[in-house]
Amino acid sequence: MKNIIIYVLFVITATLIVVNRFTGFYISDYRLHFVLLFIAASTFVIVIGHLFKKLKTAKSILLTFIIVGALCFLKAFFTWGGDWKTETILYRNVDSAHETIDMQLRGDRFAFGYKKRYVKIYRLMPGMMWTSHVDTLNLDRQKWFRVDEQVNSRPKF
Repeated sequence: MKNIIIYVLFVITATLIVVNRFTGFYISDYRLHFVLLFIAASTFVIVIGHLFKKLKTAKSILLTFIIVGALCFLKAFFTWGGDWKTETILYRNVDSAHETIDMQLRGDRFAFGYKKRYVKIYRLMPGMMWTSHVDTLNLDRQKWFRVDEQVNSRPKF
């Protein structure tokens, strides 16, 4: 039973991480992303350890969690480019309050300036959303109404 829970945790978290990387699914909270990455990596190591009969004691599993946690932290620190943050909600969908068109900014680490994008966002749950690029010049005005809500103010440098 314990092994099945580990396998299920691995499949769910690894799927979320892969889908986040290669599709429009976006995990907007860095803490949630780190927890999912840590669970996926540590359960993967535990599954491999069980297959090769190497991880048998609680002490070895605890040591595995510590090492994988340190490696995930280092990976997150050195590869994190910043998160996309909504600056302005430009349009809101008439039918669905969870669907908006946002202007987002991302400040890259160790670089000067920001990147900008316009995306249609469908909020699935807190910290998780589905994004897709949108052309704001060719919108159906009957489905979208302009709101121009300022969410974050621009940093003053």
